[in-house]
Amino acid sequence: MNTEGCNSITQQTVSEWLLPNKKVGGGHDARSSINGMLSIFYGSLERASQCGWLNAGRTLVDKTYIDILWQAAKLPTLGTTSQHIASDLDTYMRKELQPIWPEIEHLNHQQKQQQAYELITAAADNVFGSGYQEECASWLLYYLCPQLPVFPFNEQLNAALTERLHLSELAENYQQYSQRCCDLYSRMLPKTDATKPKAEQGDKRDINTIDQLMRASDWWQRHLFISQLQN
Repeated sequence: MNTEGCNSITQQTVSEWLLPNKKVGGGHDARSSINGMLSIFYGSLERASQCGWLNAGRTLVDKTYIDILWQAAKLPTLGTTSQHIASDLDTYMRKELQPIWPEIEHLNHQQKQQQAYELITAAADNVFGSGYQEECASWLLYYLCPQLPVFPFNEQLNAALTERLHLSELAENYQQYSQRCCDLYSRMLPKTDATKPKAEQGDKRDINTIDQLMRASDWWQRHLFISQLQN
């Protein structure tokens, strides 16, 4: 993609940072904006990690947040409820994420990539009822663990990536797709605007959490990369 096209997509993506997703709540729910999604998923975990992983008997991620993500990302119907997913996700997060949460930022890139594979595999296998759901797992981890090199996965993105890399066959699974994403992402990164938007959703602590994440990770660059694949 040429520089002019990349710049146009970047400007559009920046403009969408605070805008509610039109597919959620009639386009009026601020939690469905990109800033909002990071706050309700990653922000919820970061807040829990600072409070002994206690949440007054409630799930760490509310079922309403699951509904918002499913609508915003147009994730498939799975024959289970958002309450069931939230409950299974809670068990998963306490088993898989709570023990490693303080260590993630200290991993090198290769270790982070391997950790992302393992977490997505575990989520795909244990969170969504019957069947193995890599697509749903990748979108959840994209917002839950933005400090890891997770790329959201679906049929459209897989096809766009295959075409962009001039390959004849789609990636067969998330790990192959992620490896291809890393290949193209590393080549496109010089064209990806490093200017990161400021958080505005939530209270002061939420805003500080997201601003710190944006400074310390490449999540925004990966988000721009996914936007470019989608367009």
